[in-house]
Amino acid sequence: MRNADMEGIVAKKTQKPVMASFGAIVAERRKLLNMSQETLAERVGIAQESLSRMEKGFIAPRFERLQLFADALGCSIADLFSTQKQTSERAATLEQIISPLSDGEQREIIEVAAKIAALIAARHRKDHPE
Repeated sequence: MRNADMEGIVAKKTQKPVMASFGAIVAERRKLLNMSQETLAERVGIAQESLSRMEKGFIAPRFERLQLFADALGCSIADLFSTQKQTSERAATLEQIISPLSDGEQREIIEVAAKIAALIAARHRKDHPE
């Protein structure tokens, strides 16, 4: 077996469900905000490689960084641990709202929503400094 194959086996054994869920939610919210891993990592004070491993569910953030993640992603700490069902329900609601619109109009709505979320996150960071 090659080293790369072994790494995949080891990584699968160390991935924890709660960490995988947290990572998936962080990645989803980050992408919805059109935010790069580098930008989010910088905002929470970690290396981009660490964020990548978190998003894959292999490592967990330190407790004290949870609020930084929430602030950067414009959500609450609880939102970072919401179940996939809750996330799916929200996505379905948004889909229902924008489905009557054209593809171009849907993209515009998503861009506007991302900008609003970024503004709310910035306001939250201003109102709740470290």
